[in-house]
Amino acid sequence: MTKRSGLIFAVALIVALFVRANAVVAIAALFLVFVPIEKLFALRPQRVFRRGLLTDLTHLLVNNLFVTAATIVLVVAAALPLLWVRAYDVESMLAPEVAIPLAVVLVFLGSYWGHRLTHQVPFLWRFHAVHHSIEQMDWVASGRLHPIDSAFTQAMTVLPLFVLGYDAGAFAGVAVFVTLLALFQHANVRLRFPVVRWVINTPEWHHWHHALDEEARDKNFGLPVVDKIFGTAYMPKGKRPAAFGTTTPVPQYDYLRQLRFPFTAAARGELADVST
Repeated sequence: MTKRSGLIFAVALIVALFVRANAVVAIAALFLVFVPIEKLFALRPQRVFRRGLLTDLTHLLVNNLFVTAATIVLVVAAALPLLWVRAYDVESMLAPEVAIPLAVVLVFLGSYWGHRLTHQVPFLWRFHAVHHSIEQMDWVASGRLHPIDSAFTQAMTVLPLFVLGYDAGAFAGVAVFVTLLALFQHANVRLRFPVVRWVINTPEWHHWHHALDEEARDKNFGLPVVDKIFGTAYMPKGKRPAAFGTTTPVPQYDYLRQLRFPFTAAARGELADVST
């Protein structure tokens, strides 16, 4: 990282501390929860203050400012041809015992296909590759997401709810759940979580999604049951990923360069290889 990038890095974090005070407190609390667990049940020995931690913390603190606005723009733009459906307020016509399960199904299907598209559409992969550049997995690494990539997958997740007339409470619930699940599934733990390992995304499950192992390529996009339905589930017995990362040349330790990466010649040169 250059001195200039380091200075911008520091300024970005200082701004985030003032603008995202609640987020800082939340991250501090999560630090107290996840770090002891990752130390006690570590899948791979690694330092808490690993190289790249500052980059990933910056993603966690700063990106949400952009992601929220971009998600709203994408949802509204995509929903314009379907606003006539929203006018019927379908959600209000449904009994709670139908509306809630329907919302859950729509969220997980939207999340799955949004994520899968970022692997299958070369242009979207340019942005998603930033997330897959993670080489040391832990809960903080979950935040390494290009804002445009994050906005796209979030928009795909909530778009069906918006069209059917679900209110802001549903969107808030989805945001909280998705955030906590992301932190959990990236954690550096060796625990297998019997029974629930086929119900929710456990670290064992999601680590295979980030694996460099060829047989795990383009697997485990969402909930295990959804991947099972669409034929993209992969979790072999008695085996763990050899390594994490991507062959796409994403900068590892510079937040600003990671934001610029999808627009570079290096990213365009990788369009024929939509991998890991």
